[in-house]
Amino acid sequence: MKGLMFLTALLIIPALLFTGCKKKEVEAAEKVVTIRVWVVGPDDPAIGRKTAFDEAGKRLNKDLEAEGSDVRVNVEAEFNTVDWASFKQRNLLALQSKDPEQIADIIMTGHEDIGPYATADYIVPLDDYIAQHSEVYDDFIEALWAAGRYKGKIWGIPRDAEARLIWIRRDVLKKIGWTESKIDGLREQTFAGEFTRDDLANLAKEIKDAGVVENAMVHRPTPGTDWFGFLFGYGGRLIDDATGKLVLTKSAALKTFQYMDKLVNKLKVVPSSMANWPWPDIHTAITEGETGIMLTGGIWNWAEWQGDPYNKTEEYLFENITWIPYPAAEKGGSASSVSHPLATLLTSASRNKDLAFRLLTYQYATDLQADSVLASGHLAVRKAELDYPAYKNKRYQTEVTTLLEVTNMSPNHPKAPFYWETFFQGIGAVESGAMSPQGALDFFVKRMQQELGDELIVE
Repeated sequence: MKGLMFLTALLIIPALLFTGCKKKEVEAAEKVVTIRVWVVGPDDPAIGRKTAFDEAGKRLNKDLEAEGSDVRVNVEAEFNTVDWASFKQRNLLALQSKDPEQIADIIMTGHEDIGPYATADYIVPLDDYIAQHSEVYDDFIEALWAAGRYKGKIWGIPRDAEARLIWIRRDVLKKIGWTESKIDGLREQTFAGEFTRDDLANLAKEIKDAGVVENAMVHRPTPGTDWFGFLFGYGGRLIDDATGKLVLTKSAALKTFQYMDKLVNKLKVVPSSMANWPWPDIHTAITEGETGIMLTGGIWNWAEWQGDPYNKTEEYLFENITWIPYPAAEKGGSASSVSHPLATLLTSASRNKDLAFRLLTYQYATDLQADSVLASGHLAVRKAELDYPAYKNKRYQTEVTTLLEVTNMSPNHPKAPFYWETFFQGIGAVESGAMSPQGALDFFVKRMQQELGDELIVE
C-alpha cells in the first residue's frame, strides 16, 4: 500500500509541476499593466466616475485580446469621498513628488486645475491623443472644450458637465397672479433675451410687495463660479486665450456690483446678511417656498433636493419650481450661464500614456457616461448621450441640457480661485453697505493687480 502511494505521488508531482509551469507560461505571455485612476465625488451618487473606469478596463481588455495583443490592463480606480480641498491637496503633494509610484496615471478633477498643473508640467497636452480617437471626441458638445484648453492646447477632457441657473418658485408666481402659461413661457422669453436682468429685479420687487414670502430672493453665501455668470452677461472676459492671462473687465464688474446694490439696498429684495447664511437655510428657503427666487443655483440641486434633508419628490419639484438661465443685460441681448465641469487629465508621470489614454477614452462610452451623469445629476458631454434612451426619456436632464447652448467656462488659471474669492468680497461689501459699487470696483482692481501683477489684463 505504501509503495502504491509513493508511486502515485511520483506521478502527481510532475503533473503539478507541469501545470504550474504552464500557468507561469500563460502569465508570462500576458503583460499586465496597472493603470491608476483618482476620482472624487465627494458625494456618493457620483460613484459612476469610478465604475465607468472599471467597466472601461473590461472592455479594453476584451478588445486587446481580440487584437491579439499580449497586454492587459489592471485598473486601480480610487473613488474619494473626502472634501474637494483634501482631494486636491493630496493630488498636489503626489504630483510635486514627481514619483511615478505615488502618482496616478489619470486624475479627474475640477478643470481650474489645468492651468497650474500644465504650468508645472504635471500633465501632458492631449491634442495628438484626441486626434487618434476622433470617432469619440468629434462627438463632444463643442462649447465644453473651452474647459479643457489652456494657452492654445487641450489638457483635459470635459467630464460631468454642469451649468448654473436661477431657480424660481412656480407657486409663488401664481400667488402674484401669474398664469400657468405665463410661467411656462418665462424660460423661452429669457433664452430669447426678452426677459432681462432688470425684469428679474422688478419681479422680485413684485413678490416682496405682495408679501407672499419672507424673502423675495436669496443667493449663495459663498464665492463661486456662479458669479462669473454675471460678468459674462455684462460683456466681461475672464481670460485671454492668446496669453493665458486673467482679464478683469471693469465695466462688467461695476455693473455687477451695481446690480447687487440695487437688489439688496435699493429694492431690498435680498437680505443684506446673505453672506452669513448657512447653505442648508438657502436650500430650505427655495424647497419650502420661503423665497420666490434663488439667484445662484446649480443644475445638480435638482437631485440634491430629492435626498436628505430636503426629501422632495421630482413630481413636487416639477409642480413647484422652474428655472431660467441668467437673463440678458438688455432687451435683445444674450442669456448666459457658466459651467464648471470636471476634466480628465493624463499625468506626465504615467509610464503607459498611450494605454492610459485609451482607457480614458473607453470610459467616455455613451452608456457609461449617460448612466453616470443621470445618477449624479449632471449633464451629457457627448451628443450621442442626448439620444441614449435613459437620458432622452429623463425630462429634467433633457430640458436643462439646453443651458449648454449659452454657457461659458470659468478660467483655467492658477489664480482663478483668488479671482472669484476677491470678486465675492466686493459683492459682500456692497451688500452690507461697507462699500459703494465704485468702491468695490476700486478694491477689486487693486487686489487683483497686487496679487497677479503682469498676469492680469485690466480693460
